Amino acid sequence: MPFAVYADDGASVEYKIKAGYLYNFTKFITWSADDTETFNVCIVGSDPFGDLIDPIEQRTVAGRAIKLLRLEDFRGVDENGPHCHILFVSATLNNKLAANKGLSNTLVVGDKDDFIERGGMIGFVTKQGKIKLQINLDNIKQGGLRISAKLLEVADSVMGESHDQ
Repeated sequence: MPFAVYADDGASVEYKIKAGYLYNFTKFITWSADDTETFNVCIVGSDPFGDLIDPIEQRTVAGRAIKLLRLEDFRGVDENGPHCHILFVSATLNNKLAANKGLSNTLVVGDKDDFIERGGMIGFVTKQGKIKLQINLDNIKQGGLRISAKLLEVADSVMGESHDQ
């Protein structure tokens, strides 16, 4: 999953890499068709990316412009709010994730060590100074999404038995 990273400090590098992964997920995850005009990437809780993720809005997914949405909490992620194709859950809200499982057609991503055990689909973890992916196949399947085998190959760990890709 190639992408360039240019930054000065460790935190900037870390979140530029994670922002790059969020965009690259659009190439390796298949969402069901929907009628939204934009492809929405939502950050719920405190935003660890700041302006590092803003350039993602210059990209497109399946002919739709990417739109970044920053939400305070899960109340913005329901049938009344905008559909989030990718939902990044801030570490500050990780303990509330299980109560919000079952989002349909939404890739739920976070960066807490126990994220995929709490209901997340893809978790970022740092091992030996490198950002790695943990993937929960069962949660991805329950969300109505399909994942490419290429993404599974780069994962540090894969949990679940849903190997029907």
